[in-house]
Amino acid sequence: MCRCISRSFLILSCVLPLMSFRMEQANMPADNLLYDVRGAVVTARADVAHKLVAETDRLVEEAISATVRQVSLPRTILAVRIDHTAYMPLIIGGRHEAKVIVEAISVGNGEPIAEGSFKASAFALDRTDGDTLLAERIARRIAAEFRLKERGGTTLATALFP
Repeated sequence: MCRCISRSFLILSCVLPLMSFRMEQANMPADNLLYDVRGAVVTARADVAHKLVAETDRLVEEAISATVRQVSLPRTILAVRIDHTAYMPLIIGGRHEAKVIVEAISVGNGEPIAEGSFKASAFALDRTDGDTLLAERIARRIAAEFRLKERGGTTLATALFP
């Protein structure tokens, strides 16, 4: 019995540190709709919180500046418009929601290349934290769609060995 418990503890102590490591994907296939994003402009109507717009702009710009393309791609600028926001109070906390429209505009001729929209939502215990969490969700979605490199949170391995 003691041997079984010690063996299980040994396996668990070996596996847990390995779970904190993350590996980059080696060969990602090239997409036809992949762009070299040079900048972003985040706009919204007057009823949208300034903190949400500013934080989204900051996070998207960080993702753009962290991204380096190895191949030549069409250069674009993103026009991000936060169209509508809503807050739904719950028993504990609340849900923040936003409708976002993203347009990729060519740097060369100023023509729109692509346009899409999505809804993002975030749950927050405190109403004041909702805009920050919603901005992180919006920026994460834009970074995923345009293959931008996020400066994500740290894992145990990156915290110990920077």
